[in-house]
Amino acid sequence: MKQWILRTLIEIVNRTITFTTENESPLLVLLEKKLPFVMVFWHGSMTYPWWRMRNLNIAALVSQSRDGQLLADLLRQWGYNILRGSSSRGSKEAMSAMRAAIREGHPLCITPDGPRGPYHEMKMGAIRLAQTMNVPLLMVNVGYRRFKRLRNWDRFEIPMPFTHARVIYSDPIIIDPALEGEALDEQRLELEKQMIAQYRKAVLEVAPEDTP
Repeated sequence: MKQWILRTLIEIVNRTITFTTENESPLLVLLEKKLPFVMVFWHGSMTYPWWRMRNLNIAALVSQSRDGQLLADLLRQWGYNILRGSSSRGSKEAMSAMRAAIREGHPLCITPDGPRGPYHEMKMGAIRLAQTMNVPLLMVNVGYRRFKRLRNWDRFEIPMPFTHARVIYSDPIIIDPALEGEALDEQRLELEKQMIAQYRKAVLEVAPEDTP
């Protein structure tokens, strides 16, 4: 019942929001061709990406925590193939399950700073997955004009009904299979920087006109 109420609320609110998107065409091409890829979005602004990718044969990595169980139950209602695990619990099993999902043709969605943060710090899992499976990595960020921010580690954003939102997609990114060690970590830091910049751009472009 709790998941049904949550799903209904999210769907009602999202259908009142005016979304404008930038660079969505690469995602649409991958979906049309039914090609696997890894999509990442920040934990604190994950509501829209999860809703956007519903019923598209997507696999989702969800933590084994109590909050993760709530999210897993919600995503099942949206047609996701649920994989349980994270960087802190069940990491080896999660990586094996994600690789298997990609081999089966499923795109995969991950919050790279979850499930415990730090805030907007990209962990290595999604990058290693895209690299070892030779599939593209896509970053997506959303900025809301009006929203409520919770006081938890991920600064979770709850959009207000009838607000405006800006959604920005990156180009598909191929991780060089030769990268390892320090060079791979430098790539992680560069992608983290790009993803933070993408988020700030989305927020700025939809900010109220009187914002200084």
